[in-house]
Amino acid sequence: MPSEDGLSRLSGSGGASDSGGVSGSAFGSGRSSGPRRSFGLGGRGPWLGLVVGVAALGVVEVLVLHLVAGALLPRPVALTVDVVAGVLTAALLAAFVSPLWSRHRVADGVVRLRLGWVAAVDVALDDVVSATVYRAAPARPLELGAGFDEETGRVSLVRTTAAPAVLVELSRPAAARVQVLRGVRATSVLVGVAEPDELLRALAPTPH
Repeated sequence: MPSEDGLSRLSGSGGASDSGGVSGSAFGSGRSSGPRRSFGLGGRGPWLGLVVGVAALGVVEVLVLHLVAGALLPRPVALTVDVVAGVLTAALLAAFVSPLWSRHRVADGVVRLRLGWVAAVDVALDDVVSATVYRAAPARPLELGAGFDEETGRVSLVRTTAAPAVLVELSRPAAARVQVLRGVRATSVLVGVAEPDELLRALAPTPH
């Protein structure tokens, strides 16, 4: 199975200039729960290709482990190794498949940003300082996957680099999960979204 380092290589975040969106002092007040909204993450093709690659690697690793265990270990122990390796590989594949049906949601004063079971962060709308359309710099393009930048505290959730992205800046760190199980504290969230303008409107304060 891929190691956590291997998972890390599938993810990342990059520097950029930001333009468009709603930002500044308009955020942080005047929020109401509003209607429930959901937003797609963009095309599935790139992520499907990643799933196929991870699945192929998982099958090869399980097969190799089966052959080695069968040759070197007593049969009951080898069978246990096969079962454990199979269950762990199936769980990892399920996690990697889940972003294909994932959606971001805004409801009850909370924005729930998801990359399936791979990564997640819930942010109170009152904690959103700004939200802008993200423009990736050529030197650091948008990267596929779920990542965390230790220096900036930015979590990135990107299913396809072909979709637009929105950068959400927070007034205080929010608990987040990346690389399936790794817990981090996010000060900003970069999300790929098929409808960036709709998400920006959902994050904006309600006019009085």
